[in-house]
Amino acid sequence: MRKKVLSVFVIILVLILGACSQASGGSGKNESGNIKIGAVLPLTGPAALYGQQTLDGAKLAVKMINDDGGILKGRKIKLLTEDDQSKPELGVTKYKKLIESDRVDAITGGVNSSVNMATKEVAKNKLINVVTVSKAPEIMSDRDPYRFRLNSTNDMDGKAFHNFIAQTLKPKTVAVIAENTDYGQAELKALKANWSGSDAPKIVATEFFELTDTDFTNPLTKLKAANADALYVVGAAIEINSAIFKQAHQLGFNNTMKLLAPGNINSKMVELAGEGSEGVISADLYQNSIDNEMNKKFVAAFEKEYNHKPEKMEMLGFESIWFVAKAMDKAGSSNDYKAISKALEGNDWQSPRGDLKFENGQALGKVIPLTVKDGKIVPYQQ
Repeated sequence: MRKKVLSVFVIILVLILGACSQASGGSGKNESGNIKIGAVLPLTGPAALYGQQTLDGAKLAVKMINDDGGILKGRKIKLLTEDDQSKPELGVTKYKKLIESDRVDAITGGVNSSVNMATKEVAKNKLINVVTVSKAPEIMSDRDPYRFRLNSTNDMDGKAFHNFIAQTLKPKTVAVIAENTDYGQAELKALKANWSGSDAPKIVATEFFELTDTDFTNPLTKLKAANADALYVVGAAIEINSAIFKQAHQLGFNNTMKLLAPGNINSKMVELAGEGSEGVISADLYQNSIDNEMNKKFVAAFEKEYNHKPEKMEMLGFESIWFVAKAMDKAGSSNDYKAISKALEGNDWQSPRGDLKFENGQALGKVIPLTVKDGKIVPYQQ
């Protein structure tokens, strides 16, 4: 009888402690051993290069933190990676695996907006969820307090880059080729909103493509017939953007102003597109030449690890792990999500891109106009 009573008492005590943990914002996981952070990225498929670059930055953050003794009195970070192949339905499956089976303490990732639109409900109110790259504004709508985003949005970029095009570059007419995704639609919507004035550039032709496409000759031929002053490319995959500019060059777009949606200019794209990338104008929120101590430390560590300088994707991947780990350390817990969210939102952070803070979960920053000159990405100058 005593054993039965004792067993019942133990069960009740366990239930009470579990309920207390949930009520305080925790997950009920043990605050010991490795801290598991999941990363869902496109490691194969049309956005694989972006995914791998982001992962390289995340791995560097893990190494730097662990080499420095870890966080929370010596606990080390363990990174669990999954491949979403840029497919929303697969992203959902991978998120569920990491959250329900692997029981990660936090989850990061997302290059394609359509994937993050599908996965945000899976992670909602369950754990810290850092959207690393995806830009569609709707990802942060109906936000739960544990969701954060590092990259700028279409709307944020538009206020800077679209106005820069209208006021500085001043093309009268623009032809647009865009991916048929949430991101592509959001960028087109932002373009139309920011170019609504009578003196603003006029979009005279629009063509869409699928992420599985590799031949863009047909839509580019239609756009060339519009005889626009500028070609505006909206694509969130290095391979696709490079193919579009390469094929546009072959079709004779050489005297046309070449514009790339902000946040997508990349040295690998320049390499793959060859002569087709020369003169491309875009904008981004990071350059590896930014002069601050955190960036010097980041660039030096990255070059030592990978033998080349990092770019925006690697920097965002780095931030996705670095900020989560540092916020856990400030909160004194790896699974008190209320405390971790408060730490992320309530502090100014040192980043390779400069001082950074979050507002309603969105990282704030500014974009810099860039162009390709002699095969290199440099600040734009008239």
